[in-house]
Amino acid sequence: MKRREGGSLASISLTRRDFLKLSAAASLLLADFQKLQKAAAETLKQGSVNLIWFESQDCAGNTISMIEGSAPDLIQVLVGENPAIGPGKVRVVFHETIMPEWGEAAIEYLHKAEAGELDPYVLVLEGSFPDEEAAAKTGGWWFVLGEENGRPVTGNEWVRRLLKRAVAVVAVGSCACYGGIVASQVLDQTGYSADGWSPTGAFGFFDDPLRGIKGAVSRWPEAKPFLNFIQGKGKLEVSPTGEARPAVAIPGCPANGNAILRVLGHLVLAVDGLLPLPELDEYWRPVYIFGRTTHEQCPRAGFYAAGDFRENPGDNDFKCLFQVGCKGPVSNCPWNRVGWIDGIGGPTRTGGVCIGCTMPGFPDRFEPFYKPLQAPSMPDTATLAGITAGAAAVGLAAGYIMSEPARKGGKEEKGEGGD
Repeated sequence: MKRREGGSLASISLTRRDFLKLSAAASLLLADFQKLQKAAAETLKQGSVNLIWFESQDCAGNTISMIEGSAPDLIQVLVGENPAIGPGKVRVVFHETIMPEWGEAAIEYLHKAEAGELDPYVLVLEGSFPDEEAAAKTGGWWFVLGEENGRPVTGNEWVRRLLKRAVAVVAVGSCACYGGIVASQVLDQTGYSADGWSPTGAFGFFDDPLRGIKGAVSRWPEAKPFLNFIQGKGKLEVSPTGEARPAVAIPGCPANGNAILRVLGHLVLAVDGLLPLPELDEYWRPVYIFGRTTHEQCPRAGFYAAGDFRENPGDNDFKCLFQVGCKGPVSNCPWNRVGWIDGIGGPTRTGGVCIGCTMPGFPDRFEPFYKPLQAPSMPDTATLAGITAGAAAVGLAAGYIMSEPARKGGKEEKGEGGD
C-alpha cells in the first residue's frame, strides 16, 4: 500500500492470494446478507396489517427520523422482533423512499390498494398537500405520480383514492398534520394574511385553527369518515367501510422517530383489536406523547423557577431560555426530557430554544423564534389560562416578571424605572 505525503491513499497493491481471500470473504458476507434479506421478505409476506406511506410536499425528514428510531427500531417493528407487536404483524407495501421497486412497479401497489387487494392498510401521510385546483386553472399541476391513459395523476388524487379503503390515517410531521413551513403566511400591518404566501397553496390533513387553514378533512369528501372521527360523529369502526375511522397526528419538524414507530405500532394493534385507540388531545395528537408542555418537562425548569434566565441566545450556560425566545410554555413536546435518540439531544437540553414545531400555527404563530412570549400583556389569569393552557401559563407570566430584575441588572430595586 502506498500513500502520498499528505496521507491520502494513492494506490493499493494486493497479491493474487490476498485478492482471492478478500473475494471469498465478500462472497460469504453477500450470501449471509441475501439469506437475511430473504428471511425478512418471507416474514413481511405474512403481515396482517399493511402500511402505505405516501409522501407529498416533504423533505423526507420524517422518514429519516423513523429510520433513526430506536425504541423500538424500524427492523424490530417490521420483522416482529418486538414482542408487543408480534411476528409478521406489519408489512410496508409502499414507501417511495425505501422500497426496492420503482416506476410503474411501485405504482402497481397503489392500484392494488385501491382495488382492495391490500386490506387492511393504515395510510401514513408525510408532507403537505398542494392546491391542485388552483394549478389546474392554468393547465398545470404541482405534484404528479405516474399517469393513466396519457393523463397525469396528481399526488392529491392518489391520496383521495387511498383514503376510501384506509382503516386509519397517521399524519407524520407538521407539514402533513397542519401544513407546516410550506403553508407559511404573509405578515402585514393587519396581522397574518389568510391568503398566505405558499406558492402551492399548501395545507395539511387536519385543520390548522391557529392560522385558519382548512385541512384535507374539510376539503375532500373521501376524508369524511376521518372528519366524523375527529368530530365524534358516527359509529367508530376500524374497517374500510366504517363511517368513522381514526386519524392521528404526530407533528414535529421533523417528528421524532420513536414517536412515529410507537404510534404506528399502537394503531397496528388497534386494527387487530388488541388495544384501544390512543387518547387524543384537541389537535389530534396522542396524549401519552404530547400531553404535557415542553416547559413542564424541561431540564432547565429549576432555573426558570428561580428567575435565572439566559441573556443571549448563544451564551454558554444552562440557564432558562425563555427570555431568548423559548416557546416551551405554549408547546407540547417530550423530547427535551427523554432525548431525541437514546437519551441524547432535544432543543433545550442542548442549548436551543423550543420553536413550537409540534403545534398547529407553526412556524408563523411562533415567530420570531428568538423573541420572548408577550406574557405581561395578558390581562388576567383566566385569559392567560385560555390562551396558554392553564397552570403552565400562569407560571410563565410569573417567571417573566421574576426575570425582569435579572435582565435589567436590578434597576427596579434601585428605583430606576421598569415596565
